[in-house]
Amino acid sequence: MNTPKLVLGIETSCDDTSLCLMRGETGSYKTRPTILSHRSFSQDDILKKWKGVVPEIAARAHLDKIPILIDIVFSETKISPEDIDLIGVTTHPGLLGPLLTGINLAKTLGMIFKKPIVSVNHLFAHLEAIHIDQEITYPYIGLIVSGGHSLYMKVSSPKDFEVLGSTIDDAAGEAFDKGGKLMGLDYPSGPMIDKMAKDGDPLKYEFPIGLKDSKDCRLSYSGVKTSLRTFHEKNQFKIDSQEILDQCASYQHAIVSALKLKMKYAIGDSKLPIVVGGGVACNSYLRSIFKESFKDVHFVTPKFCTDNGAMIANYALRTEDEAIAYPDHMDMDAKGRFINKKDFK
Repeated sequence: MNTPKLVLGIETSCDDTSLCLMRGETGSYKTRPTILSHRSFSQDDILKKWKGVVPEIAARAHLDKIPILIDIVFSETKISPEDIDLIGVTTHPGLLGPLLTGINLAKTLGMIFKKPIVSVNHLFAHLEAIHIDQEITYPYIGLIVSGGHSLYMKVSSPKDFEVLGSTIDDAAGEAFDKGGKLMGLDYPSGPMIDKMAKDGDPLKYEFPIGLKDSKDCRLSYSGVKTSLRTFHEKNQFKIDSQEILDQCASYQHAIVSALKLKMKYAIGDSKLPIVVGGGVACNSYLRSIFKESFKDVHFVTPKFCTDNGAMIANYALRTEDEAIAYPDHMDMDAKGRFINKKDFK
């Protein structure tokens, strides 16, 4: 057993500002880490007006909230920044303005207190968040479903990720939010569709599954979104009608059915455990369908599914040997992309 370390996790890749102080072993630990403080601020209420993320507004909101959150996490734990051993910060992928806000905080603390920083790919962190409160063995098949990404991966260690397939256009979360916007729902639409679909018939209307016959784990959601637009233009249902509930349920069924179908190609005959993470992993229908369809499937705990500081702190602990010391970490920069979706077409 190695000596537990104190890490600060910083997440600002999109529209959630989140900081976490965590103590735990480093590497592929056997014991679960301890969360000392985990504070977040969501911009959902701010962004409802635009029904989506506006990068400049998101970056400014991060600037406003970070000083408040950093004060809270250290004051409520009675820990000083000089006491931390390590800083983990999301550097990619994401929106450049928001990413730089978190990176600059990490660099400032790293410079003042001479602390090492781990550059975190927050997609990897989404899957590895399973280890915060669950025990999963390697290798496993990971599915990341979020607003910007839908990816299948084979994960053999905290640092060994093989991309098996990706969406070639929209992500599952985008399909939910853009579909909800077409139906006149508030932003973010994913949770609203999930809730409304519970009272609807998922087989009432038929929406297509993109790349259904490709026999691989590539996804496409542009077609189902277009199909919904065409359907909605021909059928103007009232927002409080049974028909709109059926429409939500049927649209959600198509999105989830695609994820289920492509998981069969991702896992093949391997019988490896499955880990599902990312914001869309909170969806109750996705959880139900996957648990019915696959034997060894594990979902990241909902509070660790959306972008959050705990998953960043956790991943920094698991990859502590890749930390960059001061002053070298002052060259750390943001990167918008992880993969190019066009490579999977």
